[in-house]
Amino acid sequence: MPAPPQLAFTEVHFERDAEAAATFLSQNTWPFHASSTLTIDEARQVRLSPPDQVRAFWISENSAPVGIIRAFDLEHAGTGSVLFDLRIAGQHRGRGIGRAAVAWIVDRLFADYPSLHRIEAATRIDNQAMRRALESNQFRLEGQLRQTWSSDHGTRYDTALYGRLRTDG
Repeated sequence: MPAPPQLAFTEVHFERDAEAAATFLSQNTWPFHASSTLTIDEARQVRLSPPDQVRAFWISENSAPVGIIRAFDLEHAGTGSVLFDLRIAGQHRGRGIGRAAVAWIVDRLFADYPSLHRIEAATRIDNQAMRRALESNQFRLEGQLRQTWSSDHGTRYDTALYGRLRTDG
């Protein structure tokens, strides 16, 4: 098995990085998201702030962005659950970046939010790579929602719901 990638995670600063993030999101495809492609205008609508609700981080390898991970619902960190969204550029998938990014965001969220008890994740039922990344980071499958995820071509997919408690690690 090849060595895991050497990644760097840096916070996306809305004022400085919003256009670069929109460009990244619009120039890649996201086959397991509700919209597999985003126009630049749609990508500009992806929430990167305010920081008390959403935090986004570049995932970089050799100083080049290979993905973005966003944590949201941060205003509920003390009383509810935080969720995250992970997007890895197509040419970088299948190399362990998703697994490493999930491990990093779990560590970061539990460190930055001491009262955070739970992190949730939802993915399309057929997204086997994301499901492996979650399960390898002690997320537990907690449920399946039937036909909740519609693709660009009208196919409906189930959603797999995962949760990770602070005490699971």
